[in-house]
Amino acid sequence: MKPLLLLLAALLAGTAEGALVVSVNYTGDPLYAGEFQSAANTWQSLLVGYQSGFVVNRSSGSSYSIGQTVNTVYINASTGFIDGAGGILGSAGPTEIALDLLDYILATDGEMQFESVDFAAMSAAARQAVILHEMAHVLGFGTLWVDNGVYTDGTGEFTGANATAMWHSEFGQLGTPDVELGGGPGTANGHWNEVDGGGGLTGITDASGRDMRDELMTGWLNSNSFISKTTVASFRDIGFTTVPEPGSMLLLGC
Repeated sequence: MKPLLLLLAALLAGTAEGALVVSVNYTGDPLYAGEFQSAANTWQSLLVGYQSGFVVNRSSGSSYSIGQTVNTVYINASTGFIDGAGGILGSAGPTEIALDLLDYILATDGEMQFESVDFAAMSAAARQAVILHEMAHVLGFGTLWVDNGVYTDGTGEFTGANATAMWHSEFGQLGTPDVELGGGPGTANGHWNEVDGGGGLTGITDASGRDMRDELMTGWLNSNSFISKTTVASFRDIGFTTVPEPGSMLLLGC
């Protein structure tokens, strides 16, 4: 095959949807290993793959080279001592990225770390919600919005077309999904909006009557967390493919 045709074949191959794998390398108390894997399984079931994933550029430490197709996000996760009880619960986010053929910035590698003392004091359901929440940040929720042109810091408005359409149909809202501006660094500009501190209802509800306060990707953890269709759709706006009809997923009460 001629070089030009070889290049064209490679580019076309890079636009094919591939299955997403969230590979977690966990270190810490083995009691929690299954909870990290359960979270990975959940996101794999909702975020089917990438619209392209064909790497045209990447950060120097990425697990992928130019010309490869991203199909796995590698996450180093750990529990251990950070600052003891009641301080920092943890942190998470992408550590390496790639630019794909469709100009999306994708996470290729990331890390999650949690304070073991605080983790031990939480219920299993609360830990699961926290792990799911932080894993979403590793995959790009809130952390890669600006890079993908769907959010400008300080505006409080997520402008991705897919999430906006779902915001209208799922929650009956006009305009674009509201982004949190309170809570300070680590909370502002990276979560869906709710009453600061998570103590009050927002009045924004889905067809089942679930208030946006309890959505998994707001800035404060609340009981009866659920993953909304709007959250799932927002991942399409940063380069993923999703299940054809993403449904709201009810998590166990926290």
